[in-house]
This record gives sequence, C-alpha cells and structure tokens, in this order.
Amino acid sequence: MTIQEIIQPHQIETELLHIWEKLAKEKTRASLFNLIVFSRLSKRTDYFRNIVQKVVEKFPCRILFISEDPDAKEPYLKTAVSVVIPKAGDNLGIACDLIDIGVAGSYLQRVPFLLFPHLVPDLPIYLLWAEDPSIPHPLFSSLSQLATRIIFDSEAADDLLRFSKTLLDLRKTRSIDLGDMNWARTEGWRDLIASTFHSQERQAMLKDLSLVKIIYNAQETEFFCHLKIQALYLLSWLSSRLNWKFQNVTPSLHFQFESLDARIESETWEKLGPGTVIAIEFHTSKKEHFTAKRIKEQYHHVKICLSSEDKCELPYPFILGQTATGQSLVKEICTKGTSIHYLEMLKEIQTLDQEKIC
Repeated sequence: MTIQEIIQPHQIETELLHIWEKLAKEKTRASLFNLIVFSRLSKRTDYFRNIVQKVVEKFPCRILFISEDPDAKEPYLKTAVSVVIPKAGDNLGIACDLIDIGVAGSYLQRVPFLLFPHLVPDLPIYLLWAEDPSIPHPLFSSLSQLATRIIFDSEAADDLLRFSKTLLDLRKTRSIDLGDMNWARTEGWRDLIASTFHSQERQAMLKDLSLVKIIYNAQETEFFCHLKIQALYLLSWLSSRLNWKFQNVTPSLHFQFESLDARIESETWEKLGPGTVIAIEFHTSKKEHFTAKRIKEQYHHVKICLSSEDKCELPYPFILGQTATGQSLVKEICTKGTSIHYLEMLKEIQTLDQEKIC
C-alpha cells in the first residue's frame, strides 16, 4: 500500500486515474463493493487499517477510510489516495482504490458531501463503524443512511447494555442490516455446539444442565481491553436459545439462572487473540460431562470429550475458523441480512446486571 501526497478533494478521481495509468500493465482495478470505515484517531486506527488489508486479500473493494482527530486544535479536511495491493501470492494481479479522508472539528459536516461522489454506483455499501454507536456522533446518521449493512465492533463499547439497546433500537427504527465483529468471532463455537447437540439424546442433555463454564483468553493488548464480551455473547446466546431465566450474577461472573449456574472464567494464552473463547464445559444433574477446549499447539483445533457415570466416549477433534486479524470482518461482509440469533442474544444481554459484569 503506497500512500500518495495529500491532494485537494476535487483531485481524488483524477489522481486515481494517474495511478492506474502507471499500473495498467501490472494490476487490474477491481471492486465488489464499497467499504466505508469510520474511526477516531487512536491506537486502534492502525489496527483497522490492517483489517482493511486483510479484507482486500479476500474481496477487492473501494475503500473510503475516514479518520477523525478529536484532539485537533483547528478544524481541517485532508484527502489522499492510494492503491491497496494484496500480498504476493494472494491475488491474481488485482488491486483496489483507497481514499483517505482526515477530518477534525466543524469540517465533519462536509464529509458526507465529499464521500458520496466517490462511491462506486450499483455496488453494495458496507459501513464499518469502529466507534461506540451508543455515543451520539454527527456523522453516524448520514453515513448509516448510505449503508447497505453496518458492521460494529462491540470492543469499542464501554457499556455493553447500552450498546445492545442502541443496536436493537436501530434495527427497530431503521430495519437496516447489522453485523458485529465479536459476534462473528463466536461463530465457530456456536457451530460446534449446534452440531454436537443436534440429536434428541444430546438435546435432552442440554435440558438437564446444572453448570455451564466458559473460559476466555485474558491476554490484554493495546487494541483490546474488553475481554469478556465474546464469552458473554456465547453465554447469552445459549440462554436465549434454551430459555434460561436469569436471576443474579456476582462480580466474579458467577451467573445464577432459574435451573442452573454458569461461570465465566479466564486463562492467559499469549498467542491467542485477546478475549477469544478457549473452552466450554457442560455438566448435568445426571453427572454427564461435556468439554471442548482449544489445543495450544493448534489454536483453531478443539478437543471434544463426552462422558457420563457409565461410559466415556473417545475424544474427537473439531476445527474452528481461523482467528487471524480481519477474518471477523470478512465473515460479516459475507453474511446477508441480520441474524435472528444475534438480535435475540442482544435482548438477552439486556437482562443481565450490567454493573457486575463490566
């Protein structure tokens, strides 16, 4: 990715044409959709730029990356253009446009007018809103009206209850398609549980649960500090699917439901993504035991064990999706519509005691 010098907004398309004239014999210009990214300048901005690079390696698209500087002393609007080239071996001579928009202060109101002429017509528009949607922002309404689908990162939310309420209200009032990167990160575990407990016999085991335990990775980084979210998502999804009735939760994340207990615990795995679910355990009143835990030597491989008082099945493997940076956004871009399970999970989040789980 080679960033060009800062240019005037009216020069964007002209400068892109100049770049492509130089690359015409080497690369093919391609776009399957428009990807708008909005991020306030912080340590996470480079993280989202890295995510964009990963997306382009899977799906060519026109990227419009908006960075707001909340600490600027004077308002400004700066634009630059470049071409994103996937890493060698991952493409067939394809490259994509990147339009960078830096903005601060009162010039925020100009961004939608600058953005609109540079969207590729007749292609879907995906908006990655990298900030907390529950905090009002002057750009959110105008950008969301352009979007075919809005993808959020709940890691940005300091209040998960407020975040979930905001998304539910947005879905109700606007009926727009929603996605969530942390929801995508739990997909492998949801698939594992659904495939393991598909038979009537196994479903009977779920109805007899007495204890559920979910273990997540407590390895914090400069990009991730809300490490409980994926585990909370998985627990709330289970609760919504199995109709558990929440009663109480302690600060140590010991949940009491009407007919069972649940615990969220942590371990530290240095090479695994922060907040990633490491293992789940189910115990029943009949002393049946199910455990599924990642294998340290192969993080996306899980070892599954099932046992009861009178038998113990042979352990077998399950392969989760890769946890590489950017894959959660790729999943949400591939997804159509809004998951009913996701919306019901958000409703379940509303029943939890927010002060104790944060």
